Amino acid sequence: MSYLVKNGLKIAAFGAALSSSVLAQTYDLPIVFVDTKGVCLDENITEKIPATMKVLDAATNNVADSAKGTLYDIGIKVRGQSSAKFPKPGYSVEVRDGTGEGIDVSMFGLPPADDWVFHGPYVDKSLMRNALAHWLFRQSGHYSPRTKHFDLYINGVYRGVYVLIEKIKRGKYRVDVSKLKETDVSGDDVTGGYIWAFDKTGTNTGGMGQEDIDKEGFQTADGLNVIMHYPKKEKLQAQQQSYLKKYLEDLENLFKNGKNGSGYENYVDMTSALDYVLHEELTNNSDSYWCSFFLHKPKDSKGGKVTLGPAWDFNLAMSNATQPENGGNNNGNNGFNWNMWGGGGGGMGSSSTTGWQIESTMKTGMSGLKIPNWLLGMWKDGNYQSELKKRWAELRSGVWHTKTMDMYLDSMKTYLTKAADRNFQRWPNLGQSSGQGDTDPQPMKYCNSNSNNSNNGGMWGGFTMNIPMGGYNADTWDGEFEYLRKKMKERMQWMDQQLGFTEPAQPIVTEPVVHLPDWQKDTATMAVRHLDSFSRLSPTNYFTVNAGNLEIQTDLGGIFALVDLNGSVLFKTRIGKGVTMLRLPANAQNRHWIATLNGKMLSR
Repeated sequence: MSYLVKNGLKIAAFGAALSSSVLAQTYDLPIVFVDTKGVCLDENITEKIPATMKVLDAATNNVADSAKGTLYDIGIKVRGQSSAKFPKPGYSVEVRDGTGEGIDVSMFGLPPADDWVFHGPYVDKSLMRNALAHWLFRQSGHYSPRTKHFDLYINGVYRGVYVLIEKIKRGKYRVDVSKLKETDVSGDDVTGGYIWAFDKTGTNTGGMGQEDIDKEGFQTADGLNVIMHYPKKEKLQAQQQSYLKKYLEDLENLFKNGKNGSGYENYVDMTSALDYVLHEELTNNSDSYWCSFFLHKPKDSKGGKVTLGPAWDFNLAMSNATQPENGGNNNGNNGFNWNMWGGGGGGMGSSSTTGWQIESTMKTGMSGLKIPNWLLGMWKDGNYQSELKKRWAELRSGVWHTKTMDMYLDSMKTYLTKAADRNFQRWPNLGQSSGQGDTDPQPMKYCNSNSNNSNNGGMWGGFTMNIPMGGYNADTWDGEFEYLRKKMKERMQWMDQQLGFTEPAQPIVTEPVVHLPDWQKDTATMAVRHLDSFSRLSPTNYFTVNAGNLEIQTDLGGIFALVDLNGSVLFKTRIGKGVTMLRLPANAQNRHWIATLNGKMLSR
């Protein structure tokens, strides 16, 4: 392989490894080339192997122009749990410097980091479920991993269309909680920041329900698996674990021994508790509340409450669970996911359903996989349900309006049309069952067998679930894409009925307030500024209402307005940066309105 040097980074020419027909192709997505240096890259590799990655990211990209790409040293391994057994799996990628340490780089214009996820949409034949889900959560005003589609080659073999997803981790551009040092063991220091997931054991070690919980986190008194993501368990001090465990158990205790949960709002960030739940229900996520459920907690001095999110893992969401004949739910409109856990109550979806994930959990006998009792208790609370209905009306009136979603989907459909053709020539699985037992038409180079179907390890540890794990609803990509759009609209309409809302004819507001810093300028001054002091991704831009007073915090300033759900402006004024105190206008009292800043939705 030949190299050039540009801006201190190695540039490689990969052309020799590719056929002449491939070299002639021009792509309208970025292209990533991975070279594993002759090592087999399959799900049996549990630690990241050294490799190189070359990136082409222009308006159009030709494989023959590989010498123009930037080459990075990386570590890479297959990622995922059930999806690790798909013939088109996802990958965990760490960008490394010459010494093997992680180094922060920007990918496709996203803020810099060292850890990235290459998601391989295989059973999701729309290629869009994860991208749409994260877009929807960001639309509600919260951080959710950003996504970019690209074409992937590994060892000269085309692997199809992939989705670059930001890995959930602590950082100013991702989950913005304070750095927790090993010496932070008391006072305000020990109260944050933490990132964890209620999830299966083995998620941090590549296993599937085989690991001891003590290796990755701990269990609460209610038996929930707390899988630590920041700090990792090996760096979590005893005092820090004791603090977080007690905090969660104090929250659990509010709903025990006949208690009604009074005071839960002192432990849980309520805006996130509303938005996360509505998002899980809107996307009809088959993993809702029992696994891949991420939460975080900032220091007490910075809010200090359990915050639900970011959102994660939507391969089987949006009416794409297993087919009905295998116990799945592709209808999407027969109940709230809460009801699988005995939620009901309050007239909000009183029907009972049984999801395939419940049966799987019971059959394997794994513990710790259930909805948190405190979250179930909140759902049953009348005040929470009342706020849930109000928040649904706010989101559906604007940033989750049908026409707002249509604009996003229309733009992505135009963007991905040619890429989808390439992908399904490579993976001809449209209109048919797809899952872990499928054969790769072009097996991974350097591997002696079609190892993604080897049945070693696999789902739940020890065996593979060779059942269809996604829908097969159309025999064209356009049909799959439009099926996704159709089922999302049906789900919206069903939830409107359950939550007593009528969508306005036009969206009131189509974007949230999200202040993106100039990270490229930050990077330019990296020599004198530590990464942790970078500008925040979503700085403090919010409002609160207390006893008829509005408190607005913003680092942007501009025109602040209250707009009712019919689009009428009830109040408008210019505010500066910082904190602004206002008396709630008389015509906005006892009315349902959306707060906006410079025409965008401002979160509570």
